[in-house]
Amino acid sequence: MAGIGVVRLFIGLLAVLITFGAHADHQEKLVVANSKAWKPFSFINQKGEPDGILIDYWREYGRKNAVAIEFLLLDWQGSLDAVKDGRADIHAGLLWSEQRDSYLDYAPEIITIDTQMYINQDLIGTDLDEFMLGKHQYQVGVVTGGYEEEFTQRHFPNLNLNSYANNQLMIDAAFNGELDAFVAELQVANFYLFSSRDPQRFVGVRHLYSGELRAAVAEGNKELQQQITRGMNTFGVDDKQKVLNRWMYVSTVYPEYLFPIAALIIGVATLAYIVALNLTVKVRTRALKQANMELKKLAETDQLTELSNRRHFFEEFQNWLYAGGSIAVMVFDIDDFKKVNDNFGHQTGDEVIKSVAHAASGVLGENDLMGRVGGEEFAVALSGIRFEEALAVAEKICNVIRKVRLQQYPDLKVTVSLGCAYYSKAQLSSSLSDADKLMYQSKTEGKDRVTAKRMDHRA
Repeated sequence: MAGIGVVRLFIGLLAVLITFGAHADHQEKLVVANSKAWKPFSFINQKGEPDGILIDYWREYGRKNAVAIEFLLLDWQGSLDAVKDGRADIHAGLLWSEQRDSYLDYAPEIITIDTQMYINQDLIGTDLDEFMLGKHQYQVGVVTGGYEEEFTQRHFPNLNLNSYANNQLMIDAAFNGELDAFVAELQVANFYLFSSRDPQRFVGVRHLYSGELRAAVAEGNKELQQQITRGMNTFGVDDKQKVLNRWMYVSTVYPEYLFPIAALIIGVATLAYIVALNLTVKVRTRALKQANMELKKLAETDQLTELSNRRHFFEEFQNWLYAGGSIAVMVFDIDDFKKVNDNFGHQTGDEVIKSVAHAASGVLGENDLMGRVGGEEFAVALSGIRFEEALAVAEKICNVIRKVRLQQYPDLKVTVSLGCAYYSKAQLSSSLSDADKLMYQSKTEGKDRVTAKRMDHRA
């Protein structure tokens, strides 16, 4: 009998192992493609491993959705070809273009990027309008297959373009003297420049465009596109921010750091060549100061709506709390926004977001604070105001948004659900949490409405 028991135990363990093995064999796996030299978004690090913001994002996607993620990092054009020919299931993140739309279907936005023209500091003082029109023999670098190549060829066809397989090769060529300028994303250029021995050699002088990085699948693969969209919706704003925060050391690129370093260089040059180069120094100072101001604005602004971005809104909001006094905090988001994207496309969704932002900001005064804090979510703060006045502003916001109409879809009705939390005396513990809960109460009570409440703080 004991022998029979051992046999039964062995058979049971074997069955468990077979079941586990079968489950492992059928574990879903997604191959994600992107560039191998696109710091800080995706690249192969010194250990030979995939690394970067998008790499961390898709690893987190796999963890949240119980999906095995495998990365295929190639040159830019190779990453596009890999999705087209089926070697990869997903492109980790890229901008939409008409050309790419012919063979890719897109998922929701992951992160916003800004792209600029960078020129050698020796060219500072050059007429930028003539430079962009190509009235010179200077060599300008772009990445083959990158959106910046397509954009530059279309809008500035007379520039002398040199194409490189990836960003690393392009930056190396710039520092080797082969290029006088190059086009690159702000985050990418700053990563490479500020990790070089001469970070001031190239300076961003002209903002070209902003856009949202989106994942993409091969055209027609609707099932995978919908699966990815559902999986990405498991990310809250805080989850995404945690991924981005791991790479905040890239903040050495923030504009506040650019001008002091440039001023130091200019100061040394001025001491050495105070007479001969006086005029040149003034020209360079003005150009760098203007670049600094533009970069600072880009760092604080949501490029789609031109409102404060999430980081800047919370910085300003925290300053308000220190000031004390009464404060009203509002949070609202667009009702049934997912249906807008599903039925009309992401471009129409972006138009709805911009229209809502424009309409709501028109209700507010110059001293009021408004920002885009999520995909279709906005926040407003009003200080030194009575409860009844705050409620009136909230109702005006909902009312003016009801009147929003898109030219191409005049029958599309746009509404928002708004929560308004009023504090007779602001405290440092104040946050968006109360207003957020009131917004969800508006959702549950039928949407397209305001839910407002006086909040009592505990000491």
